Amino acid sequence: MPADHTLVMELLHASHAAAQREAPVRRGDDPACQVVLRAAKADADDEGMERLTLLALGTAVCASDLTAVLADHKNITTQQLIDELVAARREKDAEDTPMLDLLLALRMDDPGQAAELLGNLIADDHDAFLDLIVELGGYAATCVSLLAVLEISPVEDTLAELEETVQQFIAGKQPPGTGTAGQRP
Repeated sequence: MPADHTLVMELLHASHAAAQREAPVRRGDDPACQVVLRAAKADADDEGMERLTLLALGTAVCASDLTAVLADHKNITTQQLIDELVAARREKDAEDTPMLDLLLALRMDDPGQAAELLGNLIADDHDAFLDLIVELGGYAATCVSLLAVLEISPVEDTLAELEETVQQFIAGKQPPGTGTAGQRP
């Protein structure tokens, strides 16, 4: 199993494909869940966490960049958009997850806080960590679709930009929070 950007892109593509389906899929059959479970199994076989950590961080970087693009489109700050997302979740009585805190930490260029959030989640609740990765993929897929609907960027272009962002992030050439996925300078 790859331990590079292709794993993140596989999750993004699987999440996007799942989001396009009209009928819901059982969780175990969800392609995004399958990507995460394969990474978890490969990490368990290697007695490590490299793939899952990469998957979580790489997907979070993509989701964070997409959030910034959508905020820019609305002429608001990323913090304001995240506040709107939190309010919408609470209005629907949806359970709080660490996803929005992670996205904000990445946008604020606070890798220490992002690492601490992930580290605590891994230590406290491994299943919640896996759920977070799937949630990040689903959120990113929704953002990719929104960018297309708003005619900001076609799906294929956005995914290509995200692939470049993830490659740069993994190569250490781009710190979290400074991605370009459709962003204007």
